Amino acid sequence: MEQQPTVPVELHPNQQERWQALVDIMYLGQAVYLYLFSAIYPFIGIVFGILLTVGGISAKTKRIGKVCLILGIINLALCFLIGIALLVLGLTGVLAGLAGD
Repeated sequence: MEQQPTVPVELHPNQQERWQALVDIMYLGQAVYLYLFSAIYPFIGIVFGILLTVGGISAKTKRIGKVCLILGIINLALCFLIGIALLVLGLTGVLAGLAGD
């Protein structure tokens, strides 16, 4: 069987704008998902950030990777600082309880 040659379909300008808007909305949705995921899970954000920054082909992908990397690092630092603060406050409470006896 011979394959029929495919003819490129020309879209009406309105249809083309609608498809482009749909692609833009999907792109923004994926970017927001990656940003939220990077903010919630810092190690995953750092991994995604490195992968997208180093392996990204387009400038948009590299920019998303940099934002994911920054969010992951900021979240990791905040978690570390909160952990230290809770540890210090906990030890202060324990030591104050021991000193009161």
